[in-house]
Amino acid sequence: MTTTALLVIEGLWWTPEEKPKRPSVLQFFEGLESIEGDFNIYYANFYEKEGFRHALEDDLTNTREDRLFLYIAAHGTGKRIGGLKSRSGIKLPAMFKAVRNAANYSNIEGVLISSCNIGNNIDDFISTTRNSHIAWIFGYTCEISWMASTLIDISIFEHLMKLNKNDLRNRKKILDAFTKALRRFNGDYILCKEKSKSIALKDAITLVVQPRAPKEKAQDETANLLAKLGWKK
Repeated sequence: MTTTALLVIEGLWWTPEEKPKRPSVLQFFEGLESIEGDFNIYYANFYEKEGFRHALEDDLTNTREDRLFLYIAAHGTGKRIGGLKSRSGIKLPAMFKAVRNAANYSNIEGVLISSCNIGNNIDDFISTTRNSHIAWIFGYTCEISWMASTLIDISIFEHLMKLNKNDLRNRKKILDAFTKALRRFNGDYILCKEKSKSIALKDAITLVVQPRAPKEKAQDETANLLAKLGWKK
């Protein structure tokens, strides 16, 4: 029996009027699971604060697997995530609090937040890892392309879920896994097209790491990751 699970919590992206087929990240990760075959997927939607908290704390983290990875995919504004039409989503402090709470009673190893502009909140990334057992948090700093970012996310989980528990004690091994995951992509690829500028992948990511070892601290490792990739600004 597998000991690893990917917890996917997704905000709805489009109304039925906008996209009747209701695209979701779930099918992409089911493809990864069918190829790798060594993890289970648990999935939930959310609309707003209470829905997010209940999906994460009361549902998804109640698993038999003892190695958990959390994937949050939703619209982002830099101050909140989720929301659709009249639904306002969840403010970032409440979201990070829910993630910390869940990580304190479940073994969440890593968190990937696939939402526009979330990666600009580096202090929140650091605080969330520092006050939990989470070893890494990854996010984006701009208005990301849905398809391109989903493919990047798949590659990250493919590589990070292959680390063993002892690897989580080693900052270099965590960084090496991210390097392998992102090396498939071109750092100069324009991931974000905003009104005033275009932003390349190498300028669009944030990674905070805190290995599970004594005296290790949560640190922004984005610059070190870019250097390993040869994407240094």
